[in-house]
Amino acid sequence: MESMTGFGESRFTVEGVQVVCSARSVNSRFLEVELFFPSELAWFRSSAEEIIRKRFMRGHIEVTLSTSQPLPADTIFNTDLVLQYERFLAQQLKRKKVTLDHREYLQIPGFVERRVKDWRVYQNKFEFHLMRALIKMHRSRQLEGRRTTRACLTHVRYLTRILRRVKILYTNLSKKKAAAIRHKIYYDWVDNSTESAKSERSKLANERKNTMQIAQALWQTRKEEILRAIQSDATEELSRIAMHLTRMLEIFRKHESAGREAEFFLQELQREINTLSAKAQDGEINTLTVLMKTEVEKLREQVRNLE
Repeated sequence: MESMTGFGESRFTVEGVQVVCSARSVNSRFLEVELFFPSELAWFRSSAEEIIRKRFMRGHIEVTLSTSQPLPADTIFNTDLVLQYERFLAQQLKRKKVTLDHREYLQIPGFVERRVKDWRVYQNKFEFHLMRALIKMHRSRQLEGRRTTRACLTHVRYLTRILRRVKILYTNLSKKKAAAIRHKIYYDWVDNSTESAKSERSKLANERKNTMQIAQALWQTRKEEILRAIQSDATEELSRIAMHLTRMLEIFRKHESAGREAEFFLQELQREINTLSAKAQDGEINTLTVLMKTEVEKLREQVRNLE
């Protein structure tokens, strides 16, 4: 898995001017390309962006072409402009011809022109050094990705250890809750001293109702306690957390880009932990869920840098 953070640089010389091509990348949800080129190299923008988009999927990538001095250009005299001035003056003065003094040429705006050379002849050279900078940046991203992946695996394994402890605590808590609910539903119902309960028990005993009928009677009298016990069961959340952690281990162990998939499972993991904390209603379990939430946030910060 590759990180979205990286840097690469390539230096070369054109027409006696040193050019530095630098490529840097930071994390982003999508692929964003920014190019900072001199105006003389504006023609190279479309080709450079196409090269970048073919090789990267995510990240905010900036490529800069900087020069140690202005790129050389040709200086020419615009004689056509002088002729236009002379014709205009002849029309205004109603003469056949007007000839300006050579010393007056320099006072005409635009007479001295600085024409940029056609740098397209060096396109292969620019593309080569752009690729070289991108390759260096790619290697940097790969190295950073391996380090980030190792950190993510450490967080996932720690979450797995916490989950084992939570399962043990929840199993013991569930047994205690089940015993308390059985006592509340059955024994409290049998020991109830109200006249209506006594008559109902007497009726059940006389008619010798079967188990299903007794269960229906219990449901009618203890419906709220039974529903509360069912709704507070967090077995599903524990199993889903375990599945999400297993899937994340698989993601971080493979060499494919799956940053978005990891972000999705982190979101689901956070939701299941919140539900588990709400259902458990136990101090020790809630303390462990707070630790799990902290680890998930740390993991989220790391995953945001992965492609």
